[in-house]
Amino acid sequence: MNIPPARNAGTDGLEGKYWSSGCEGMACMWFSQGCSIGCPNCTENNKVFTKSLCGSKTPPTIRDPSRRTFNRHAPSGSVLDWTKTHPWRAPGSAPVLDPCGVAGGASKNNSGAGGFVPPSFKAGDKGSSLPALPTKTMWDAGSIVEVSWAIAANHGGGYQYRLCPKTEALTEECFKRMPLAFVGDKQVLRWKNGTEAEIPATRVSEGTVPSGSTWTMNPIPTCKGFISGGFHEMGCKGPLGGPQFPPPPGCDKTCWGYQPDPEAPWRSIPNIVDRVQIPGDLPDGEYVISWRWDCEHTPQVWNSCGDVTVARRPSLLV
Repeated sequence: MNIPPARNAGTDGLEGKYWSSGCEGMACMWFSQGCSIGCPNCTENNKVFTKSLCGSKTPPTIRDPSRRTFNRHAPSGSVLDWTKTHPWRAPGSAPVLDPCGVAGGASKNNSGAGGFVPPSFKAGDKGSSLPALPTKTMWDAGSIVEVSWAIAANHGGGYQYRLCPKTEALTEECFKRMPLAFVGDKQVLRWKNGTEAEIPATRVSEGTVPSGSTWTMNPIPTCKGFISGGFHEMGCKGPLGGPQFPPPPGCDKTCWGYQPDPEAPWRSIPNIVDRVQIPGDLPDGEYVISWRWDCEHTPQVWNSCGDVTVARRPSLLV
């Protein structure tokens, strides 16, 4: 995930045409494990992936197949719809362990779900408690800024960017009060060699939390493998293999899939680039931005946070 360098963010993807693998400095290892929609808390369960982890009967709000990133053929809410309790199926409603993620995704050994603790931290350390780094990212109130993120393992779903003033406690409630609006109906895929492809963005604003806020669907499909999603290339190849849904224009077989893999040396998953609007009436000051990725493949919410300074320039507000 590429946002301003601070806290658990490893790189800066806001200025210039930057590319990242998404996991520099193990910045991708801050998330929440065992989070189902309709549950009061994340359970940290890393063994169950096909049903609610608290027994909730809360129905999904994402029912349209064109906005689902896994198992699109299954009727929404049916017994075949094994992702119906996962975070993306009701964007923003699943609980988190911390709005900036926790080290390794849980307070216990989470390696079974791909969660590993970054060096010098312990399992469960909160990303919101980490100190800011000295590098400062400056945003002008009223401006449009570029943000991007990168996939280390493709869990489908979708994402949102939010702000919280640094003067307040960094809670999920604070970030929910200030979701950033996406600009336009296009986004860009950006590869390591500098190649770019502009594609239609799939925005979702119904059935979301905060109510009416806009989320964007992850446009890069993973593989068809049931449950695996393409782990170790399962469901990626052969007559029954292929992408979970039609890839966007410019995204061929070298682009879509689960992750870069020795079995697929041709794959190069691009960064996903959007533009967001910084509110023109935002008071000057220090803020923290939180990127939240609600997965559909897994009961996980991935986060990254960074520090930004917002200032008002009258020329941008006319």
